[in-house]
Amino acid sequence: MEKQLKIHQKASLTNLYFNRFLAIRYSTALFLFLNLYWLVFLLGSLSFMAILPAMIFILGTLTSFEQIKLYRQHQNRLPFAKLFYQTIFISYCVVTITVYSPLFHLFFPFLKVAPTTLSTIFALLLGCLTISLLMLYKLKKIECNKDKHYQRILAYQAIIN
Repeated sequence: MEKQLKIHQKASLTNLYFNRFLAIRYSTALFLFLNLYWLVFLLGSLSFMAILPAMIFILGTLTSFEQIKLYRQHQNRLPFAKLFYQTIFISYCVVTITVYSPLFHLFFPFLKVAPTTLSTIFALLLGCLTISLLMLYKLKKIECNKDKHYQRILAYQAIIN
């Protein structure tokens, strides 16, 4: 009974550490699929700008593998995730600037230039920029062990020890 309790406590602690990155995992998945769809549409348009979402997608895949490894070995520094969200932020800033310019067709040759289209893409990009900034902030807090989830982990460890 005592041994089973220890196994359960260890598993709970492992899950708590893994769930510390839950928002980052979901955001990474969101950006992976967004960039995959963007890549497919750019490839269908035979655009050389397909390089951008392809590179972001590859970096996102590496970020996913980095996060999967967190279940076995906990760490609070995720260099690929940090690079992934920095890349997204910089890339999407550039793309956002081009939305209301003639360069719009470089990044979205498959879309018709219309006010509703431009507004929708602009809003989507602003949302993505916000999410990437929030994830960079969260990664920084996790790296410094100043996130709320870490405080819960410490409280749980104090209870079980």
